[in-house]
Amino acid sequence: MATLFSGQRRLLDAETGEIIDAQVVTKTVGDAGFHKIWLAEILELVDEVGNAKMKILMWLLSKADHQNQVVATHQEIADATDTSPKTVQRLMRSLKNAMVIVEVRRTHWRLNPDVIFKGDHRQRMNVLVKYRTESAQADMFDLEAKRAAKKDAA
Repeated sequence: MATLFSGQRRLLDAETGEIIDAQVVTKTVGDAGFHKIWLAEILELVDEVGNAKMKILMWLLSKADHQNQVVATHQEIADATDTSPKTVQRLMRSLKNAMVIVEVRRTHWRLNPDVIFKGDHRQRMNVLVKYRTESAQADMFDLEAKRAAKKDAA
């Protein structure tokens, strides 16, 4: 929140007709402390259906830290959301494919700040840089794994 002193003004009290000298202070409310969710985009990107998807997405959002990270196993997510580990695994794979999350390392996830974020604009931009770096690294890893699989198959 920013506060800006704008000087003084003379104001007329409509009820009494009195002229009042007042200091003018403008406060603006930023986006700190709010969750920003581009839910329509997430739901379009993920082919999963049903209430389990929403439960898991809302749980991930509630557990995200200031770096947009969640540390949890598939089993922990399943237990917390009352869904099956298989459903969690399928949804997390869909979220990764849709670039809603990236798996930083085993059981360590980062939510894409382009679609989900908790915090202000400056924080979001910092996390966005980290997300994009990790996403690029994950893509390289997937590409190398596919190449190795092709080589082994040949």
